Amino acid sequence: MGDRRSAWKAFSRVGIGCGAFLLVTIMIQLEVGVIALVLSEFGMEITFGNWYMVFTSLANYVAGGAVTFLIVKDMPVFCRPRVKKAGTGMLVSGFLICMSALFFGNLMGQALMSLICALLGKPMINPVEEVMKGLSTWAIFVTMVVMAPVCEEFLFRKLLIDRIRLYGDKAAILVSSVVFGLIHGNFYQFFYAFGIGLVFAYIYIQTGRLGYTIVFHMMINFLGSIAALHIGDNPLLAVGYSVFMLGAVFVGTILFFVSQRRLVLQPGLMEKWGKGAFKTLFLNLGMILFFLLSAMTFAVSLF
Repeated sequence: MGDRRSAWKAFSRVGIGCGAFLLVTIMIQLEVGVIALVLSEFGMEITFGNWYMVFTSLANYVAGGAVTFLIVKDMPVFCRPRVKKAGTGMLVSGFLICMSALFFGNLMGQALMSLICALLGKPMINPVEEVMKGLSTWAIFVTMVVMAPVCEEFLFRKLLIDRIRLYGDKAAILVSSVVFGLIHGNFYQFFYAFGIGLVFAYIYIQTGRLGYTIVFHMMINFLGSIAALHIGDNPLLAVGYSVFMLGAVFVGTILFFVSQRRLVLQPGLMEKWGKGAFKTLFLNLGMILFFLLSAMTFAVSLF
């Protein structure tokens, strides 16, 4: 019972840390909005364009990440993944499975949002597409292809997994992936972020090298943002892009089912998987608060 209670407190602390990240980012957005409103009264307008996107994203990651780090940094790190080189097969398979997760997760998000918007009687507005409208390629590259992968992989892979792998690989992979999906703040991204998060977490646990997941994250964000926006400028490239994506999804889906038999998951020194695991991992004070804050961000994205 004492061990279960200890695990409950540990995952609650993770929830508080991630909830703090969300809260800080919400506060930054509100403060920027208030400042813009005040300046507009004096005839000064803030342009919500390239530099605004870069600086607010940087502020979110630096301020939110710092608070999360301070909250969870003292948690014991007994089962940090052992650093080793990944085989070519793991990397290729991992990337292709990520592409299939991206494809099917996007379909699930689009379907759910289509249903929700139909019930609410409002048009579908993808917040990611809205953010990218009017932004220059360099701003998208800096924020989505460089900044987001580096910061998110450190926070939601290394920082969390190093501290919760003590409770087993399955718990570490699941919790870090759920958090990663919810942090995105909308249903359009939740499902594919969760699926990709599962693959990233597994690769990090097996290799101990954050560089692999950062590069994968950069590649996926590049394909989904800059490449997707500009590929239509050249019909030949558009065809090649479509063939590559569909081929990657097809092969990745097959590899996903085939690889299930080869997964290597360690139990951890304080394994708490099994009966009562869901309650221990998610039905604790910190995680509940994090879920409530996440629900707020999801609701705001709808309106």
